Parts: sequence; structure tokens; C-alpha cells
Amino acid sequence: MERNNTKSMTIDHNEYDVQTMDLGSLKTYSFTVVFARYRDKWLYCRARERDTFETAGGHIERGETPLEGAKRELFEETGAKRFDIVPAFDYTVHVETGYSNGQVYFAQIHELGDIPDYEMTEVELFDAIPDKMRFPNILPILYEKMQKWLNLQSAKDEIWDVYDSERNLTGRTHRRIDPLPKGDYHLVVHVWLQNSKGEFLISKRAPNKGYPNMWECTGGSAVAGDDSITSAIKEVKEEIGLDAKPENSECLFTITTDDTIADVWLFRQDFDIGDVILQENETTDAKYALPDEIRKMASTGDFIAFHYLEDLFEKTRRYRL
Repeated sequence: MERNNTKSMTIDHNEYDVQTMDLGSLKTYSFTVVFARYRDKWLYCRARERDTFETAGGHIERGETPLEGAKRELFEETGAKRFDIVPAFDYTVHVETGYSNGQVYFAQIHELGDIPDYEMTEVELFDAIPDKMRFPNILPILYEKMQKWLNLQSAKDEIWDVYDSERNLTGRTHRRIDPLPKGDYHLVVHVWLQNSKGEFLISKRAPNKGYPNMWECTGGSAVAGDDSITSAIKEVKEEIGLDAKPENSECLFTITTDDTIADVWLFRQDFDIGDVILQENETTDAKYALPDEIRKMASTGDFIAFHYLEDLFEKTRRYRL
């Protein structure tokens, strides 16, 4: 889980500092933001006087709890009639003149009605975030955090080994859904499968996961007791039903973030695309793609744009025919 992810940006010559944090970190809240899913898409709304889209949300009224405010805003701004809604995390926006605290919610809409005659005039479905968005320097940060939060909702009780910053096992374990204490790390694997033509086997994420309907390499968190190579082989089997052979593997590099040690694995092995077994709630499609196609998909928002892509392609270029 990414915690206290702070980024600075400039809007209209005022300095904004947007910070996300674990749910319940703040004592008071003024705003709600609701990321809503409908028919396997993200639902955004547009106000009459604007040509930009935004999430449902707004000020918490006097006497309302944040949850009551989130429910009201979701109905008023989208017309949602039946939905499930849960709090996900806190955020704060600092400006030169002060700050605003808020709580971010995830909603699964089951039935939409007409939009009430308040300020919103249109709702539209998107795969990710709209190109024309309101609050363009805030929404992407909250959206990114939401995807990571969603990832943690699957297999909530999965247990991880805890590592220190030097990659030493601490002897402690951690439950996936719980906030990871500062200074603790868990192991993650990214697994790239490359055939003798230089193509990579990529898969499409299920709509119920974080980064829904986006393409990616195989990967995930290592469960307690598993080392990196064991986890890599397991993830390939669990997500696309293939048997990756350890003798075909190489760990290309390791990336360490605030609480994650991520090993990037390459398996040079030919698979028949017809042998792929898509796993329910994990993957919905798979295909082979060359680096140029993956670059294009990343640029259009169809592929999860790992920052190391160019390093990966350079390191694997010698394996292409």
C-alpha cells in the first residue's frame, strides 16, 4: 500500500500540495470524493457550465457524516438509485491560504435514474480518467491511490512476509488489507514472458480489479513462505494458466519504493496463445505484443505504463530474433 504519497503542482499560480493517507488519519473532513463504477466502467459527471468531467462529490453539509455526504452527492450528481459505497482513504489539499481535508469513497452502482436538477447535466462512462477533467492536478493522484486500494480488496486476508529495507526477513508477517507500518516492506514480482520472436505475452485485467480493463504483464505480491522465483511462477499459473520454467528465468532488476521490493523477472519461453487459461476475476484476455505496440498502448492509457519499460526493452533486445 502506498502511504503519504505527496506531490506538488501549480494551479493558477497557486501552489497545491495533495496528500493521500490511510482511512481515518484525519480528524475533520470538509469534502467527499466518490469514484463510482457502473457496467464495468468509471462513471463521471459534467456540470452545465463546464466541458470537463469530474467525480461525484463535494462539501459535507452541516450535520452530515462524511458517508452521508458521499451518498447524497452520488445521488444528486449522477442519479444513482441503488449502490454500494464504502470509504477508501483520506486526502488533504494544501494551498497558500489554507487546506481542505476530505475522504475518498468507492461506489458500485447497480441502478441509475435521471440526474436530479441541480448542477450536473450529464454522466458518461470511461475506462480510466477523462482526458478533459476538472481538477487535472488532483484527480489523477486520487485515481492512482484508488487503484492501489482496489488491488488490496481482493484476497484481503492474504499474508505477506515482512522485510526490512535491506531485504532481510524480519520474521514477522502482515495481512494484506492492513496498513503496512513505515519501514516495513513486502515482496512483489513483475513477470514478463518473451517468446523467440521477441514478443511479450500480456494480459488484460478483470474489471473488478484496480486498473480495470487495462493490459499489463503478469505479477503480484508474494505470500508468506514464498521466495521471489516461486512467486513469479505461481503468478503466471494463477493469472493465465501457464507453466513458466525456472531454468528459463532471469531477474532483470529490482525496484524499491516506500513499502515494496519489486523484482522484475523475464522468462524466455515460447507459449502457444491457445494454451492460455484466463482466470475468473483476474484476467479477461491475453495476446502477444512487440515493444512498439506496448509503447503505443501505454501512451493511450490501455497498458499500465511501468516507468521501467524502456530499461526492460533495452535489456531484452538481445533476445529478439
